[in-house]
Amino acid sequence: MAEIVLERLSKFFGPKRALRDVDLRIRDGEYLVVLGPSGAGKTTLLRTIAGLLDPDGGRILMDGREVTRLPPYERQVAFMPQTYSLFQHMSVWENTTFSPTVKGWPEGERDLLAREMLSMVHLIDRREAFPRELSGGMQQRCALARALAADAEVLLLDEPLRALDARLRIELRAELRDLIRHVGTTTIHVTHDQEEALVLADRIAVLRNGELIEVGPAEMVYSRPSSPFVANFLGEMNFFEAGSFPAEGGMVRLVAGGTNLLAPKREGLEGTVLAGIRAESCGVQAQEWAAGQGLEGVVKRRLFMGRRISLEVQTEQVGLFKAKPLTAQANWVKEGDPVFVVLPAEHILLFPVPKGGVAAALEVE
Repeated sequence: MAEIVLERLSKFFGPKRALRDVDLRIRDGEYLVVLGPSGAGKTTLLRTIAGLLDPDGGRILMDGREVTRLPPYERQVAFMPQTYSLFQHMSVWENTTFSPTVKGWPEGERDLLAREMLSMVHLIDRREAFPRELSGGMQQRCALARALAADAEVLLLDEPLRALDARLRIELRAELRDLIRHVGTTTIHVTHDQEEALVLADRIAVLRNGELIEVGPAEMVYSRPSSPFVANFLGEMNFFEAGSFPAEGGMVRLVAGGTNLLAPKREGLEGTVLAGIRAESCGVQAQEWAAGQGLEGVVKRRLFMGRRISLEVQTEQVGLFKAKPLTAQANWVKEGDPVFVVLPAEHILLFPVPKGGVAAALEVE
């Protein structure tokens, strides 16, 4: 397979800088998921690596060979765009076998691969159909099968599961990850779906306004993000400013709105800090049975979400607070109930207070 190295990669569209000096190394056989809001530069990054766009600065290397100006067909890259780009005059089978046929594969090996890919995406029974006869989700699955059957050293996937229904999306992402892990293809997968990124990625790269702001293992980026933006983008967060004071055992004591909370110490942070905790990390108890550390308040809104219940709680200490406890643990909660929102110390994250304010730090372009 291939190692990919991006060195100060930049791309302009008129006055807009779509990529800003991106430095990134994708290891041989790695599954990297690029995550970010719409307009962050994710698709531009993929198209530049694929050779469909020329960068305005920087270099692209594959296994040490510079490919920055090479045409797509010389890069051993398979690219699945959001638009699918299926051959409309070819059947599902012909689309899937196109690349192996062009490469001169023996018919038996080609057909075996095509059947395997089409079975994985649940299209083997529609192999004689043409793209115009397929739904949008089916076309997307056909495009995914064609990309997987290309036997390329690098696989570039732009929102490959976007148009699928929820159950099929969950099923396919598990099969996709297992297949690519087995084959060992270096893969860059673009998505705006945080859960999809966490499930699939060896590492996650977060783009914001064309700039690479964080790269790391999925669990690390989720549990120890470097910035409020990344924390908030990977899950709904509650933020509040607090005074920070040393405590024992590698902890600090946070004082905010008359309440005291413990949180893990973050080196280099002293004085006033921005504290945050994910809504899904917050529990809820009846006030008369309150235990642990947390905030008292009144439930202003309750939304049933299936596995979880979404609560908005008005607290005296820090204002409106969101909690998403498991339904099995909080189905008793009703709007208007006085509750105690539990804030486990180990789940509280600390950041420097953003100079431009919290709203600007979290803004999605």
